[in-house]
This record gives sequence, C-alpha cells and structure tokens, in this order.
Amino acid sequence: GDWTYEEQFKQLYELDGDPKRKEFLDDLFSFMQKRGTPVNRIPIMAKQVLDLFMLYVLVTEKGGLVEVINKKLWREITKGLNLPTSITSAAFTLRTQYMKYLYPYECEKRGLSSPNELQAAIDSNRREGRRQSFGGSLFAYSPGGAHGMLSS
Repeated sequence: GDWTYEEQFKQLYELDGDPKRKEFLDDLFSFMQKRGTPVNRIPIMAKQVLDLFMLYVLVTEKGGLVEVINKKLWREITKGLNLPTSITSAAFTLRTQYMKYLYPYECEKRGLSSPNELQAAIDSNRREGRRQSFGGSLFAYSPGGAHGMLSS
C-alpha cells in the first residue's frame, strides 16, 4: 500500500527494540538535513520499508560500501535484511539506496572510503558487464548536492 511519510518513518523506528536504532536514525536524519539533502521518504523494497539502520550496520561491518561492491557481498547483505534473495536487482537497488541515503553518513562518520574510490568500484563493477548496464550519470555523487539524481 501507499503509506504516508509519517507511517514510513514510524515503521522504520519500530522495526525492532534496539535502542541504537533510534539513536542512529535520529543522527542520520539530522546529518542529512544539515547537509541539505533531507530524507523525506523512506525507500521501500519488497513491499516493506528498507531498514536503513540494519543496512548501514551490515555494510559497515563488512568494511563499508566500497568493500561490499568490490567483494560482491550483496547477497549476504540481502539475507541479513531478511529480503527475499529472489529479488534479482537487490544488489543494484541496495547499492543505489545506500549511496543516496547512507554513503554520505558513512564517509562522515567512518571514513571507510572516498567518493573517488566508490566511483572506481562502480566503474570496475560495471566493466565486468554483468546483466544490464546502467548509465554513468546515476552515480554522480557530489558531497555538496546532487541529491535530485535518484529521486523517483
């Protein structure tokens, strides 16, 4: 169904009782607000709100976004999020959502990689030419703004 903005946020906060969840989400949302790219909708995946908290925890545990792309660890991430592994585009979707909602935060808080390294990882991943190829413009990540790039 089509949830309201408030319901999506409420769901995200209530996915489990981990006190770190609220702490993380509050921090993430205020960080994104401050950098001028407020999160005004929660991505939906497999008909449920995408758990940004768990996604961040799983990806950073594995060394961050660039590591996950380079080592192709998306299947584990998908499992960790309890998403059906049958979603063929899961890796692409998760990567895209992570880049939009979480990568700036990862850079700021953890410094696990730089946007240049991310671009290189995406390029080499794309060069392998598996499955469909996606246009380069989608990945123009600039710390300053380009937040309109993935709004659907």
